Amino acid sequence: MGEESRHTLHILAEVGRLSEVSVFVKNAFLGFGFDDKFCRQIDIVVEEIYVNIASYAYPKGHGCVDVECSADDDTGTLIFRDQGIPYNPLDKEDPETEDPYKMTIGGYGIFMVKEIMDEVIYEYDANSKENVLTLRKKR
Repeated sequence: MGEESRHTLHILAEVGRLSEVSVFVKNAFLGFGFDDKFCRQIDIVVEEIYVNIASYAYPKGHGCVDVECSADDDTGTLIFRDQGIPYNPLDKEDPETEDPYKMTIGGYGIFMVKEIMDEVIYEYDANSKENVLTLRKKR
C-alpha cells in the first residue's frame, strides 16, 4: 500500500445501529486488502466497543460516535471517539482465567479486545472532551 488509507463513520450511538457499524468496518478493511479472518476478529472488537459506548457513554440522552478505520502496510487501526462520560476501559482489571472454577460471568469483553488486538490505547482529549480508543492489529 505505501500510504495510509482512512475511512470515517459518524453515527448515533444506539445499539440498534451496530450492524451499520459492523458493515462499515468490514467493508473498509476488506477494501484495504485485509482478509476475512482479520475482519471476523475485528468484528468481535467492534461489537464489544460500540455496544459499550452505545449503552453507557450517554446516560442522560443520546450522542454520537465516530468510527475511523485506517491502514498502513501491515497494520489496521480502528479508532472510536465519543463525547460521552470519560471512561477508560483499560482501567478494568482482567478477569481470572487460570482457574475455570473461579471464573465469573461478565467482564470478559475488554479482555477479549486486548487479546485480539496488538495494541489498545485510551486517552481523554480535554480540548474536544472526547474519549478516544485506538486499537491496532497487524495483518
